[in-house]
Amino acid sequence: MLLLLASLQILALAMVQSQEDENKIIGGYSCIQHSQPWQAALLVGVTRSFHCGGALLSDQWVITAAHCSRPILRVALGKHNLQRREATQQVLRVVQKVPHPQYNARTHDNDLLLLRLQQPARLGRAVRPIPVARTCANPQTPCRVSGWGTTSSPIARYPNSLQCVNINITSRQQCEQAYRGAITPGMVCAGTPEGGKDSCQGDSGGPLVCKGKLQGLVSWGMERCALPGYPGVYTNLCKYYDWIHQTIQST
Repeated sequence: MLLLLASLQILALAMVQSQEDENKIIGGYSCIQHSQPWQAALLVGVTRSFHCGGALLSDQWVITAAHCSRPILRVALGKHNLQRREATQQVLRVVQKVPHPQYNARTHDNDLLLLRLQQPARLGRAVRPIPVARTCANPQTPCRVSGWGTTSSPIARYPNSLQCVNINITSRQQCEQAYRGAITPGMVCAGTPEGGKDSCQGDSGGPLVCKGKLQGLVSWGMERCALPGYPGVYTNLCKYYDWIHQTIQST
């Protein structure tokens, strides 16, 4: 009886470990420190708690997802470990929020928001802007997404250090097949066919970088991340290049 009980306990433990392995963002890894110098962390309220990701476009402008907007926002730049005070970090107040005028919170369409910083960021090795892609990426283009979002799903585990994962642009057909009727021209999908690599809760607004250009922002996806056949959905920034640059120049 004791032998049978021990065997059952070992089997149960193996099943739990198998589920945890399956849920983990396979292929994700801690980014090389400051290898994503455009990465921003959005901090909310008086407690300055981490809320979303973002990307630095110039010394005074950051872009993020519109669904990340909150009344009081600060932007942390030059960060790697969110739990430590780092010599490279800069925390700047947001003094102006410019959401896309056609943002739809229900459908997630036009999910982008420009943030103007109170003062220019000091640019250097750890803090550097990234250009927005003028042209849309072809299917299978290799990309990297980064953020401090959960490294497991559906049970959330949040890392201290910035995480990176390598994924590819998904074809329009596969994207629309996964999310029937929900994909607009302002969205692009990225992932891997077998699943296991994805952005997840907490990564919202963070950068999808392809060939050195900012191609997308983490927008939405399935409640459980990294499922096969369900790539992550990103704001397709090539469709907004003109609006982004006109807004920055005229504001």
